Amino acid sequence: MEIRFRSIFLAVAFLVAYMPLTEVEAQSDEDEQTNLIEPQIERTEFDESLIESDDFEISFYTGYLAIENFDTNFVTGARFGYHVSEDFFVQASLGFSEVGETSYERLSGGARLLSASEREIEYYLVTLGFNLFPGEAFATDSTTFNTVFYLSAGVGTTTFAGDDRFTIAYAVGHRTLFADGFSLDIEMRDLIFDLDIFGTEESTNNLEFTVSLNLYF
Repeated sequence: MEIRFRSIFLAVAFLVAYMPLTEVEAQSDEDEQTNLIEPQIERTEFDESLIESDDFEISFYTGYLAIENFDTNFVTGARFGYHVSEDFFVQASLGFSEVGETSYERLSGGARLLSASEREIEYYLVTLGFNLFPGEAFATDSTTFNTVFYLSAGVGTTTFAGDDRFTIAYAVGHRTLFADGFSLDIEMRDLIFDLDIFGTEESTNNLEFTVSLNLYF
């Protein structure tokens, strides 16, 4: 009999001790679920400039052209381009500039190597371009502009010093598309052609830095 009462007493004591612990654990689980933070993430909408479906482009540019052995002078020109795909484009360029005196002419005290008309420069180029690193530039929290670094290369003719000179052109540039159908390019180009003004014919590297306004249609 004593053993039976002792068993009943132990069972009751166990139930009394276990029940509050279970309730505490349940309450703790409810508190944890209640305290979970559910972040509210809102997607930001951007006004992104895109090139319109038309693939033709006309550009007007200005900058500086440094002819080897001559001064750096102002250059202006125009380009007509066609975007073959998102990666490739072709352009035809027409540029105008002129040169001043060489260091020899200044030091000689008046010896003229070229006439006024021979100092005028006119070049025609046909180039193939490749868009290398497309990206984005953020102007505000809700406005972004498409950008791209590009490379181009081509051939053409430069009329200078009384002769037409075969020209090879290489360029690297950065384009920013500010609005649909309108972009701005910053470009550095090397025009390579032969010159024989000083008696011997030599290949010259003539650097051009320009900024162009581009319209798509």
